[in-house]
Amino acid sequence: MGRVAVTRAVAGSVAAARFGRTAADFGRIRAVVVGDVMLDRYLEGVADRVSPEAPVPVVRVDREWAAVGGAGNVAANIRALGAQCDLVAAVGDDEASRAIDRVLRDLEVGCRFASVIDRPTTVKTRVLAQGQQVVRVDREEDAPHARDAEARLRQLAEERLAGADVLLLADYNKGVLTSGLLRRLLAAASEAGVPSIVDPKRRHFFAFAGATVLKPNRSELETALGEAARPDDAPWMDSVRQRLGCTHLLLTLGADGMALSSPGGALARVGVRPRSVYDVSGAGDTVSAIVAVGLAAGADVREVVCWAAHGAAAGLATAGVATVSSSEIEASIARSEAA
Repeated sequence: MGRVAVTRAVAGSVAAARFGRTAADFGRIRAVVVGDVMLDRYLEGVADRVSPEAPVPVVRVDREWAAVGGAGNVAANIRALGAQCDLVAAVGDDEASRAIDRVLRDLEVGCRFASVIDRPTTVKTRVLAQGQQVVRVDREEDAPHARDAEARLRQLAEERLAGADVLLLADYNKGVLTSGLLRRLLAAASEAGVPSIVDPKRRHFFAFAGATVLKPNRSELETALGEAARPDDAPWMDSVRQRLGCTHLLLTLGADGMALSSPGGALARVGVRPRSVYDVSGAGDTVSAIVAVGLAAGADVREVVCWAAHGAAAGLATAGVATVSSSEIEASIARSEAA
């Protein structure tokens, strides 16, 4: 049997101090994020009547805003931690791409975009009434990008990988991360001695061999394997890790925390109970960013995953996709000992 370590929280004051010392070095870290970027639009108002045209609510909009989602939110989370970040993605030649560029440049994210004229930038528009989502409208094309776009993305990514400290691949099944691009980038990171963190989706689930950390959620893993996940079964987790070809398998389990399988059959369960749950949007992006920056700073993977659990718990208390700062993570770690 493998070894199972249950970690609900690292000893607070000691762990908080350790995190604080490591976080002080985050500013020297340069991360490269490659993946699908999108614009999240929000329309919020009041629904107090039903349309006479169809049995649907009429929402009187009184507020609207936009945020960058997908790989852009991962990059924003990296910047919130104080690290430097370059984002490589494909966008359309449209107003949505220009809005994304403005938001990310305001955050001092280095935007390295391949412009594709024959398909739109992905836009997800959410309509909310009394704080509840009524409908979401998606404008996107998700077929793999053509060879010329793939070649441009590879060139941009390889250029930014020179001198980088970590590579993060954020896959949202929107066509950027083709099998060919994945193989090239994971090989380039390995040759450079740079850790690679992957947030996978179903389309390329078995194409991430060589990743340092592969971070699927329970649903993604179960769909890919065709069986129920067994996050407390160390031998099962280790066999899946080896099958996927990653150094560490980090399985996210929603309210049940995370399970980390590492070489040698070691299994750690990590969980931090959030003070409140307002919105789960973007929690996975926060985890990916913290794991990437923490590993790049030289921290142990189990310690980094514990930090990520604290970061995810802090982010759940914020509406919409949100970023989490180092100070919020440190405060959450400190609170865990006081509790």
